[in-house]
Amino acid sequence: MTPDERLDRIEERLAAIERHLGMTAPAAHVPSEPRPAPQPGSASPSPPPASSAGSDSSSAPARPKPKEPVETRIGAHWLNRAGIAALVIGAAFFLEYAFVNQWIGPAARVGIGLAAGVVLFAWSERFQRHGYVAFAHSLKVAGAGILYLSIWAASQTYALIGNASAFAGMALITASIVALSIRHQSEFLAALAFTCGFLTPVLLSTGANRQVELFSYLAVLDVAALVLAALFPWGRALAVAYVGTQLLFIGWFNAHFTPAQTRNTIAFAALFFLLFAVVPLLRRWNGTAAAGGAALLLAFLNAFVYFMQLTFILRGDALRLSRHALVLAGFHVVLMAAMRIRTGRDDLAAAQLAIAIVFVTVAIPLRLDALWVTIGWLVEAGALLALAPRVPGAAARVFRLLGTIALVFGVFRLLFLDRFEPARFLFNERTASYALAIALFAGMAWRTARSGRQGLWKFSLFAANALALIVLTAEVSDYFTKWGGSQFAASRLARDFSW
Repeated sequence: MTPDERLDRIEERLAAIERHLGMTAPAAHVPSEPRPAPQPGSASPSPPPASSAGSDSSSAPARPKPKEPVETRIGAHWLNRAGIAALVIGAAFFLEYAFVNQWIGPAARVGIGLAAGVVLFAWSERFQRHGYVAFAHSLKVAGAGILYLSIWAASQTYALIGNASAFAGMALITASIVALSIRHQSEFLAALAFTCGFLTPVLLSTGANRQVELFSYLAVLDVAALVLAALFPWGRALAVAYVGTQLLFIGWFNAHFTPAQTRNTIAFAALFFLLFAVVPLLRRWNGTAAAGGAALLLAFLNAFVYFMQLTFILRGDALRLSRHALVLAGFHVVLMAAMRIRTGRDDLAAAQLAIAIVFVTVAIPLRLDALWVTIGWLVEAGALLALAPRVPGAAARVFRLLGTIALVFGVFRLLFLDRFEPARFLFNERTASYALAIALFAGMAWRTARSGRQGLWKFSLFAANALALIVLTAEVSDYFTKWGGSQFAASRLARDFSW
């Protein structure tokens, strides 16, 4: 092989490596006739075009965005926010000082505050257009705070305007910030808008019981939050709306609730529950991990908070609570089917199924008494564990987990809480209850033996045999005790006979 051929092969290999790495590969050297030397005055050959390099660089994967240094985050965000907070506090102290010294009249004070808030909003838009988003957001927070303080002072301190006018002004500010959040597609501004919206009834509260007006206003805010959730995957805005709704509901309940308002209170609590229960149906949450996680957490939190509200409203009425639990279980089963069709996410559908099963588990002890609670949990455990292999994906894991929990609850009650007074030997409630638990563990042993899970198979066999020995010991002991023998002799005979 001549040196020229070796050089050609080396260049071909380098070109292949560069193509594999996505780099611009120069053309392979092709042996050709010796080029004549350039004549004096002739133009030199033009360089190769760089279009291929541009195309290759465009097809190369984009580099990840560099992470902001800690110094930049502190300077651009935290110190910025601290400065804005200082500005708002300083404005508040200035207004107070001006009030005390009577420098300006009440109307002029309020007018200065309103003008300052509007100027800050206009100024923030200028910074927003130039790309200073964090600073623009901080100016909007300061502007909203000053506007709210000014309207609150005009209504509550100087009585220049009534509560209705103050409410209209604050609602206008909230609506304006919502419009800006949509215009700039900013989740931060949406969260700010809802924070202002939920502060409005707190700032303008007169202490009167206006349940219908307050909860209707909260429902309007929640509907606006759902509309934004349908347009954008904004988990933080939803969180502000949900937390604000629940805090105001709890505040009203502690201050004004009476048994005469039970029906209206349950209706509004159910309305808030339904509004946030349908959040996962509003859009497909695929590809937005944070928002999808918020939707998943909201499903569990919403169901738990609503049932706790029912518990306090109904004052522990077990029968009515059991009915509500069963209705909620059916509702979440319907939601599960809808989410499987709408979102295509198994985790959201499985979450609804898990909530439904939990409500059934809660309804059993509320609806039944003593021994029937144990039997109900054991039957539920058997149904869930039997259905687990027949359902796909995440639902199977939910069935196995909740079936195991129900089985543990049932066996715990059977061993430590239930008290039996059998009237006959063997054919009684105790034997029937233990037989059901033994059958469940025997079925688990049979299924795990087929699947080859030796550890779970051994545990299931041990549990079934242990329960059988416990119930036989108790039955024989009761039989000989009631027959007339001594307690010690009966216990010893029962132990020897059983074991």
